[in-house]
Amino acid sequence: MAVKPPVIAGKYMLLRRLGHGGMAEVFLAKQTGDGGFEKLVVLKRILPHLSQGQEFTAMFLDEARVAADLRHPNIVNIVDVGRVSGGAADTLFMVMEFLHGQDVRKLQRKVAAYGQMIPLGHASQIAIDAAAGLHYAHTKKDLSGKALQIVHRDVSPQNILVTFEGGTKIVDFGIAKAAGQSTHTSTGVLKGKYTYMSPEQAEGQPVDARTDQFA
Repeated sequence: MAVKPPVIAGKYMLLRRLGHGGMAEVFLAKQTGDGGFEKLVVLKRILPHLSQGQEFTAMFLDEARVAADLRHPNIVNIVDVGRVSGGAADTLFMVMEFLHGQDVRKLQRKVAAYGQMIPLGHASQIAIDAAAGLHYAHTKKDLSGKALQIVHRDVSPQNILVTFEGGTKIVDFGIAKAAGQSTHTSTGVLKGKYTYMSPEQAEGQPVDARTDQFA
């Protein structure tokens, strides 16, 4: 007998795991609704053994708050955030649009396997689109007009996705810095990928939008 895929919040059927990190795991999921409505989405949920930890829960919710307020063609769109109670612990999750494409790291490796490079025009457009999405995040203000001071802090080929339709999207604001967060990185604590860090970020110093531009 076939085992039915798990369902989150009564409407997100988990199809397969796409990846996982130290704090969360990511799934390809199918959103269902009335009248036979179906839509592919990506669901990210905090790891079960971390769901009771206040620090990790706060970090996950910080990411959700930052990302959900960003609406730009070059930034992945967050469509839902929720908490499901059950069993020994709650499940915190966020749902993002499904993007049919590849991240730039995979794209680079695929092209290199054929002994080629990404054409300059294509590479330039990817960089331009990524920069446009980051500029929007850097200059985003709240409803009162106060600057949110969002810094991604993990701009890298893995977090820039190119769709098969030719669009470019910045993904994963998991370690983004923003004003008004409930969690803050201590001076001297490094977050991000070493090979793309600005000198200030590598030294554990406070960073601003320029560290994303450097990356």
